[in-house]
Amino acid sequence: MDREFNLIDEPWICVRDNGCEVNEISIRQVFEHAQDYTELAGETKTQDMAVLRFLLAMIYTVFSRYDKNGDEVDPEDDINYLTDNWIEVFRSGKFPMKPFEKYFEKWYDRFWLFDEEYPFYQSNKVNGKCKKVVSSAKMIGSLFESENKPRLFSDRNNDGRLLSYSEATRWLLHIICFDDTAAKNPTPKKPWVSMLGLIAVRGNNLFETLMLNYNAECDSEYDVYVSTPSWEKDNNKAEFNTLIPVPDNQAALLSLMSRYVYLCRENGKVNGYYLAGGDYFEEDEVFSEQMTLWKSDKKKRSGSIKYQPKRHEPSTSAWQEFGSIAALEGDENSSTARKPGVIAHIESYIDRGYLDNCFLLNVTTASVIHVFGDMSFKIVDSISDELSFHSDLLMEVGEVWRYRIGNEIGKCKSAANAVNKLSINLQKSAGASGDKLSGEDSKTQFYSMIDKPFRDWSDLLDTNYDIDEYTEKIEDTVRKIATVFGNDCVHQMSANTIFGRYDKDGKDKNLVTSAEALNIFYDEIYRIFKKKVITNE
Repeated sequence: MDREFNLIDEPWICVRDNGCEVNEISIRQVFEHAQDYTELAGETKTQDMAVLRFLLAMIYTVFSRYDKNGDEVDPEDDINYLTDNWIEVFRSGKFPMKPFEKYFEKWYDRFWLFDEEYPFYQSNKVNGKCKKVVSSAKMIGSLFESENKPRLFSDRNNDGRLLSYSEATRWLLHIICFDDTAAKNPTPKKPWVSMLGLIAVRGNNLFETLMLNYNAECDSEYDVYVSTPSWEKDNNKAEFNTLIPVPDNQAALLSLMSRYVYLCRENGKVNGYYLAGGDYFEEDEVFSEQMTLWKSDKKKRSGSIKYQPKRHEPSTSAWQEFGSIAALEGDENSSTARKPGVIAHIESYIDRGYLDNCFLLNVTTASVIHVFGDMSFKIVDSISDELSFHSDLLMEVGEVWRYRIGNEIGKCKSAANAVNKLSINLQKSAGASGDKLSGEDSKTQFYSMIDKPFRDWSDLLDTNYDIDEYTEKIEDTVRKIATVFGNDCVHQMSANTIFGRYDKDGKDKNLVTSAEALNIFYDEIYRIFKKKVITNE
């Protein structure tokens, strides 16, 4: 088998330059010119997350072995080495290439996409054990197409089931992180990454993004100091669907082989692949995972708290998850008091003066959406979002502000629930009943209407502002939007809703009219914002 396409030198990583053009570059070029690109720019945000995790695994690996001059180091000999190195590299504004070149030289042969012995991030064993070749269409993250039911509307041409080597490499990383139960040998476990509410911090350029998501102190919490990524292992000897201990270093966790894959090629294109279940672990409280939100579950009998990753919900915007991002302890809008590792790490670096104490913190979120069956689970969609806020909100000076923001998010939620209730009551006034009653569409529409105003409000927030005056601005905005939306909902109803219909509640029948529904809504809005509704606002 001829070697083809070495990822260190061949372009395959999609990045966006300062002119907003998307380019494909190699691993070597990523680290050499990261400061010249704004961000990763692959086909989907989940793909960008998969590529980001791969690049971070490489950073953890390289910096645990070599100093800036390419000389071998042992971080265990100097517990401050990794942090000192992080500070020096970050302040320089670019990666030192000597340590990366040293690593590339030693491990170059592990980065051939096609290789008889060690194809990158793949296992030859899958080729020998699996009988069925999966169509490359399943690999595309448009991914959420099955072999039996191709997508009705495709973003690819008729040759779309053939992938270039560069595209196949990106989707290879993606499917290892986010595959469902397509593999049948045997039915695989859920990939760790697909169960996360992924979160990452975005810097002013790709270099800053990589460095801000690299926690130099993280590996020092393990018993080992040298990171060992999966691509350095002999995956041809691994067993399918293998229960393993939680990885003991960041590179191993970030490059976890949740699926074993073997790509098939024909005439310079990837036309399919073999697939089997890979490595998995059964623990939820893997706090070494830096890139996820957390949720808590308090046991009634013992009072103990268990944590597990919290996935993002399709109907929830990133700003609605501020409580989980900032870990607002005891806040009703936050299901957890545990910060994501990447946020805690940045907070720590600000506190110790490694980063400026006030800058705009840009947070990116992403998740895949699962549908669970009796014996399987399917990935049907992916979601992503962004949230920006000033970093001093994470510090002591921003403590009061954090809770006030949480309160405002709670009021937005209450207003959305009031909209939901109004919609249901209006439907009752028109004669609807039973399972046909739902206000979710109206609730979703209301959230979309307040989305930009709330983001603008949080983007411009400054802890030096008068807190009461500034929070009053967003309250007035949300209250007015809710009032106008509620009136519009009533005006769209037919004339007969003025007289209403009887709604049977238990043994009693209650007359529900559109006017009554609107008055109930007004009362709810007043209770939330403590301001009388003025309909001509």
